[in-house]
Amino acid sequence: MVDHILRLKLALLGSAFRGAASAMRALLVLVLAGGVGTALILLAREVQVERADHRAALIIVASAIALGIVVAPLSAGLGSALEPRRFAAFPVPRGRLALGLMLAGVVGVPGALAVTLGIAFEIAWADTDKAGLAILAGVIGAIVLVMAAQYLVAATAQLAVSSAAVRMITAAARLTIALALGAAAMAVVLVQSGEDTEGLIEVASVVAATPLGFLWAAPDGVDAEIAWRLFGGAVAVAVMVAAWPWVVSRIVEAPQRIRSAPAIRGLGWFDLVPATASSAIAARSLLYWTRDARYCAVIIALPVAPALMMVALAVAGAPVPLLWLIPVPVFALFLGWFGHNDVAYDHSAMWMHVAAPLRGFSDRWGRVVPPLLIGTPLILLASPLAALWSEVPDVYPAVVGTGLGLLLTGLGVSSVSSALTPYPAARPGAGPWDQPPLLGAAAGWVQSFTLLAILAFMAPSLTLAVIGLLDEDPEMLELAGWAGGATGFGMLVLGILIGGFVFRRRAPELLGLLMRT
Repeated sequence: MVDHILRLKLALLGSAFRGAASAMRALLVLVLAGGVGTALILLAREVQVERADHRAALIIVASAIALGIVVAPLSAGLGSALEPRRFAAFPVPRGRLALGLMLAGVVGVPGALAVTLGIAFEIAWADTDKAGLAILAGVIGAIVLVMAAQYLVAATAQLAVSSAAVRMITAAARLTIALALGAAAMAVVLVQSGEDTEGLIEVASVVAATPLGFLWAAPDGVDAEIAWRLFGGAVAVAVMVAAWPWVVSRIVEAPQRIRSAPAIRGLGWFDLVPATASSAIAARSLLYWTRDARYCAVIIALPVAPALMMVALAVAGAPVPLLWLIPVPVFALFLGWFGHNDVAYDHSAMWMHVAAPLRGFSDRWGRVVPPLLIGTPLILLASPLAALWSEVPDVYPAVVGTGLGLLLTGLGVSSVSSALTPYPAARPGAGPWDQPPLLGAAAGWVQSFTLLAILAFMAPSLTLAVIGLLDEDPEMLELAGWAGGATGFGMLVLGILIGGFVFRRRAPELLGLLMRT
């Protein structure tokens, strides 16, 4: 029976390469996993465990990668996971089923990365008198990760009874992996730069006290602590292995949880807005931003882009504290820029805007409400933190002013662009990465032009902010903030007015374009 389950797991993994799109996604996953595994081995060879900051970084990196490994099976969706519920209809002995699923957890990308992490951990401590303890900790850690991933998949499959819940879990798992990789990369960068090593050691001490870092900190302790951590890991393995057959049996024999559809009352967002045309469009746009996969993908990607930029610049040698000035402006820029083609996302729903006696101003204003509701609070909340962590005095006005300016200017430019130069977009209901067949070079030109236009309109404010940073001039930083806010407000009003006029004049042409694509 065990060999049948292993063959099923291999067949399930092989099915990811059927179809061009699926094969490309699977190849990207393999490249990412291979890169992470290679980086772990290479970095382990450079670790100098006699240095406290290197030991701290080793604990943080191992713990972050461990977190990514545990949630990795959920990142592909529960449909690709081999979980106990799938065998409920077959007369399989529960003990053999549990053993087969346990061994199948080693097969695949998460299992391979767990083994690689254990090997890298052993390499890091290879030239010390604690090499044997590191080997034991690495083996126990790899087993714990594989079993923890199995438990997580089984529990999630039992609790997630709706497609919306599955999509949310998948998105959360992918975001967790991205953040884990970012944390690991940041720890490596801090060690290489030699900055804030005390903070790194403090973070490592906190991580070592959590289940994620409990085993990876074992060789770093004294004799009693080492024994306690290894004993705790061994007990965890014994409990997880012993309880697994019982868990599998309970899941297979328990009744299938069915989600009862709740009674739909009221009109949702439409009940919360005034009875005006712009409010109705704003409510419909809020539905798009909260339920449409095309918009949800943007919400998930917005915090990832600044994090990747920070990591890249840190690797290039930029001062880490100053990098905290990046997230707010970059987030605001891309959130405002995303609406440059929002008309094309309506597809056939556009006919209502054409048939109704709708003013262009109402359409343009209604569409900018969701980004304003999302972006404005986040900018106001994140700006003080960014200013504090950047260690630049009196920089807060510049951060909040340029952030709001980039958001409002982006919305103003997008209000004109989406009515003047729309291009084909994925239809409603399509996946976040689906592309229409008629997408051509015009899309790239429109995207580039709108992004450059936003930066051009905000250039005076951004220039003042840079000068204020270089000269450490508080008055210049405050002026940059006021200039950014004023520019953004003016561009938003102007963009809505011009965009509304263009939209009303070109409404039939826009509908024809959307219906053709």
